[in-house]
Amino acid sequence: MVRYTSDRPSRVAMVVRKRWQFAGDSKLLTSLMVTFFAICCAPVRVYGEDHCSEHRYNNSLATEYMQFTKEAPDQEYGIFGQFKSLHCCAKGYRSIEWFKNGQPYPWGSDISSLIVYPEAANQTIYTHRISETDIGNYTCVLRNDSSIIRHDIELRMQEDKPDYPLPTFKPKDMISNLGETARFYCEAFVGKLDLPDATNKIVWMQMADDKPVIVVDANQMNVTREDGQIIGSYLSIPNIQQHHFGRYRCQITSGNLARPLELSVQLSPAQVTAVEESEFEFLALIIVATVAAMLAIMLFVLCRLDIRKDDNDNRCSAQFIADNENV
Repeated sequence: MVRYTSDRPSRVAMVVRKRWQFAGDSKLLTSLMVTFFAICCAPVRVYGEDHCSEHRYNNSLATEYMQFTKEAPDQEYGIFGQFKSLHCCAKGYRSIEWFKNGQPYPWGSDISSLIVYPEAANQTIYTHRISETDIGNYTCVLRNDSSIIRHDIELRMQEDKPDYPLPTFKPKDMISNLGETARFYCEAFVGKLDLPDATNKIVWMQMADDKPVIVVDANQMNVTREDGQIIGSYLSIPNIQQHHFGRYRCQITSGNLARPLELSVQLSPAQVTAVEESEFEFLALIIVATVAAMLAIMLFVLCRLDIRKDDNDNRCSAQFIADNENV
């Protein structure tokens, strides 16, 4: 007797294995696509959205009027063929527009390859590969219903790491009162370090008789952006005391370069610009009393002069009478 054995179960198993294999390939393809987009989009996210959300001015956190929320560089540098981004971090605006050499965004490829990053509320423009065409003057213009503010950024090209740090933001002088806070920022383009043991260094010092001394009762925080090609440092003074007033120096050193970048800034005490009501009344009283005293002195002098004149006139009259009688 011949037995017939069906191969249907084996065919079913083969189909199931193929379907599992296809599902596995689909999962692998999906994972590869996710990884690809993550790698491609990572620089934009880091340099765009995160830049404007970090290290904002303290007063910008509690106010809603149109303003820049952090220091805005007025000079930028990029390495040919590498990623580059420009920022105007702000809030309270109704619209923000970008211009290059007076030409409004969007730009053609013959003007600039930089594009707006919407996820950063248009505060950032960027390009994955900077070229000669991108060099120029960029302007961000903020508008609301009542006012307009703008900021200019000059973008320059570097073929390689610069010979010395190039300043992108110079600290601004400040005038403050005792007990207030102060914040200084310095930044420079240094490019990528060539040697593994080379490092970048930023040090804030207070200048006393043109000699650098350690800053006391203050905090220093160093930051980087664009893969460490741009380095900066914040100097924060939470409670200004008398010894804080004076000149400060930000010194930036890159790698083994013997020529550091030194940027100076001044913290000055606020001048008296207004007089309180009580002080004004006191000053007015002093002025009135002074004027009254001067008038009294003048009247006294005039009266004395009149008395002497009268005496002279009487003596002259008596002598005249006597002379006439003798005649």
